This record gives sequence, structure tokens and C-alpha cells, in this order.
Amino acid sequence: MPSDKAAEAALAASVGEQGMKAQAALLPYALLAFGVSLPVFVWVAGHAANAQWMGAAFATFAVGWGSFYGVVNWLKTEAATDLRMRARVQIMGGLVWALAIAGLAAFAHYAGPVRETLLLLILGAAMVCVIFTATWLPSLLIVAPVAVAGPLIAFAIPADAPMARVALGAAALGLALALGVNRILRRQYALIAERERLLAERAEQAEAARRFARVKSDLVDSLSEELRDGLTGVSHVLATAARGRAAPTRQQVGVALDAVNELLAIVGAAPVAEAEQPTRRLRILTVEPDPLAAATLRASLEQLGHQVVHTTQSARAVELARICDLDLAVCGDPAAIAGLRDLPGAAGATPIVAVIGSDADEAVAALASGADALLRRPIATTTTARAIGDALAASRGVANDRQVA
Repeated sequence: MPSDKAAEAALAASVGEQGMKAQAALLPYALLAFGVSLPVFVWVAGHAANAQWMGAAFATFAVGWGSFYGVVNWLKTEAATDLRMRARVQIMGGLVWALAIAGLAAFAHYAGPVRETLLLLILGAAMVCVIFTATWLPSLLIVAPVAVAGPLIAFAIPADAPMARVALGAAALGLALALGVNRILRRQYALIAERERLLAERAEQAEAARRFARVKSDLVDSLSEELRDGLTGVSHVLATAARGRAAPTRQQVGVALDAVNELLAIVGAAPVAEAEQPTRRLRILTVEPDPLAAATLRASLEQLGHQVVHTTQSARAVELARICDLDLAVCGDPAAIAGLRDLPGAAGATPIVAVIGSDADEAVAALASGADALLRRPIATTTTARAIGDALAASRGVANDRQVA
């Protein structure tokens, strides 16, 4: 997948960047190591047969040391943030050291009695170079072989089998150890990169959670204010009606109705303040034992212009449907719905709207009992009108066309 490839590329880039940073942190110590070994090399070289060449060799060494010092200082600048340029500069700096070691190996090859001693010192310097390239794989694969090549070639010409084999074995062991160390470091780099990624994701998730908390807090404050205002308006009208001193005016009822509709709109709820009026008036049987729910359902139906016949008992509903000429039934009890459907003749074909909650099992039970449409609580005028239309359209029989006065 592209995302997996992108993640792998990002991980490889992070591992490489960490390797370069680790090597850059060791470079000043590399300068110190070569600086400490220089007096020893000078003392041994002073006994060489070709001492007149020593000046040229040390001049090469000085040029390499100065170039490397420049690389160390360059890595502290802003230009070093370009990873590709930084990689090139670090590899070139390592090659400068490797070539300086090769020049010293050429000088030591003709140093007479101190040849082997000088070559061993130079091989040691090459192994120091291997150690300091072990943190970053490209540098280890490019610079380290060049650094050890000069002393090994000098040991092999003229053939000096015992010492050449010892030098080759030491170089091979050093390179193998460096590769092992590099492998361990790369695993550590990968773990660090993964940790940084997880920390970044956690920080993003924490920020997203803080933003969500702020939005939620603002939403709760806004809803609380709207709910409080709406409930206050409704409670004032109801209090006026409950005291019985004076009937609420049409304006007060309209205000209360607007407040109720606004509350229903907040919770996504709205058998607008004004609903579309039906083309004809229906006689509707409602079955609801809860007084508040029954009053709400009756108010919605009467607002739509229908006539309501109400009962609280399922058995009574079946009897009313048997003896009354009904256009529709609104019921929440699956047993009552099944009883209405079992009536003979046109009564059993009366369109039925089932009143249900948010549970999916209620909807399944209502439809299985014979309901033609569903009306979910909380009940609102618009949803009631829609459910009635769905029930009439899906009715198994033909609704009574008689106009109810």
C-alpha cells in the first residue's frame, strides 16, 4: 500500500538522519584521537630511513586534518540541515581522512627499519576511522574500506605473509565488529524513530481531544441556554393554565408552541410550528396508557385536523375498532397491533401506525405484528403527519373515504 511505503521511506530517512547526527557528534573526538596519536607517529617517523619524505607526508596529513576541521565546523551551520548535502559532506570528509592515511602508508612503506611499526600505527589510525564511521552505514561502507586499503596494500608489497595476514585479519575483524555495532545502532534508531512518531501522534490526539472538549463545552453551554429558555416559556404557560385564574391567551400558547418546537429541533425531532394540513379529516384510534404521551399524541393529531378516539387498554382498542368506523389506528403495543389485524373484514385492514422508541427490536416487533408505518418518540407534528401518510400509502386495505364531520 502507498501509505506503508511512505511510512517505510520516512523510517529509513529518520534512521539515516540519526546515523549522521551520531557520527557528527563523534567527529570532534576523531580530531582529538588523531591529535593524540600524532606525536607518537612523529617520534617513530624520526627514525625512518626516508626522513626527507616525512615533511611531504605530514603536509598531506595537515591538509587532511584542516579539511576535516572545516567539515566539523560546517556541520554546525544552517546549511547542514539539508540532509543530502550533509551526507555528501560527511562522506567527503571521511574520504579526506582515508586518503591522508593512504599517503602516510606510502611514506611508511619506504621507512626502512621502522616500516612495520609505522604501518601498524597507520593501520591503528585506519581502525579508528572505522570506529568513527560505524554509526552511519553509508560512511561505513564507503570510507572504512578506503581507510584500511592503504595500510593493507603496503603490508602486502613486498610480500610479507605473516604480518600481512595479521593486518588483514585485524582489519576484517574491525570491519565485522563495526558492521555489528552499526546493525545494533540502526535498530536503536528505528526504535527512536517509532517512539518519536508515537509521541507526535499522541500530541496530535491530545490536541484533537482538547479541541473537541472546547467545542463540546461551547455546545453544551449553547444547548443549556436554549433548553433553559424554551422550558421556561413552556412552564410559564402551563403554570398559568394550572392555577385556573385565567386561561392562557392565544399569543401565550403560540409562544409556548414555538418554544416546544425549538426544543424538539434541538434534539432533532422536528398518528416546524406549522405542519402541512391533511386533505381530509380522519377518525384515528390511539392506544397509549401513559397520560403525558397520550396528551402529546392527541395534540399532534388534533393540530393536523384529525378526530381522536382514545383508550388506554389494548383489549378496549380491539373492541372500538370492531364497532367504530375508523380510518387509522396509532398504537405502541405489538399485542394490540396483532389484535387489530386479527379483526375480520375491513376492520382488520385498518392502517396502523406503531409508536416506538429508538430500539431496533421495537421496530422489528411492530412490523412483524402488522404495523404499516413507524412513528418514533419523541412525537412531533411533522413526524406524525409523515407516519400517517406512510401508513395510508402502505395500507393493506383501502382507507375509509367517508368524510368525518
